[in-house]
Amino acid sequence: MILKYYQKLDDAISYLFSSVSNEKKLLKSILKKEKIYYVDIGTNEGSYLEFLIKNYKFKKAVCFEPIKELVDKVNKKFQKYNVEVHNLALSNRKSDKRKFYQYNISSQSSLYKQNDLFQSLKNLKKINNINCRKFDSFFNNKHQIDYCKIDVQGEEVKVLEGMKKNLKRKNINLIKIEISFIERYKKVNSNFYDIVFFLKKYNYNLISITKIKYKNEKILLMDAFFSISKY
Repeated sequence: MILKYYQKLDDAISYLFSSVSNEKKLLKSILKKEKIYYVDIGTNEGSYLEFLIKNYKFKKAVCFEPIKELVDKVNKKFQKYNVEVHNLALSNRKSDKRKFYQYNISSQSSLYKQNDLFQSLKNLKKINNINCRKFDSFFNNKHQIDYCKIDVQGEEVKVLEGMKKNLKRKNINLIKIEISFIERYKKVNSNFYDIVFFLKKYNYNLISITKIKYKNEKILLMDAFFSISKY
């Protein structure tokens, strides 16, 4: 009798909280290892690296960050964790030079200028010319990547286009990417369908979402996970 009661209670709790994905558990269920090859596109100050380091060891972590002072900060902070940081942005061309808009809140910096959606985030610090490369220029068939995070403020689809060879070869097990439903940067539209259909072409399926953010009761953005693995 008591066992049945606890089973019902457990089922009820599971149902009530089923709308919230536990990212730590999700990664454990897919990666299924303690040591991973990780790629971080849009590292910023390295907060996600900190999250991963609590749960995994790195065979290698390759990071890409356009802001030079943040590259230096990440290098210093994670120098004993086998982390390699490149001071450039990724896109869909082999080699390119682009304007980069660096805002006071560094996580909002982008290859695109902000529109008027968030006035409080629009304080522009400076505009730089930065080097852009594509993912496939760095990683070839010898690289088996366990996990790749993409957080690039409007350049997501072009970053994926620069990964075509690796996606076709299934060299990446799990991809986490920020999806936007509202235009936040000039000349950058909602990218949900573009990302889902693009990755579907290479048999990467949407398996989970986390960190949904809203504005005026509408979805603004979320982190989405895509995998070649069945679930």
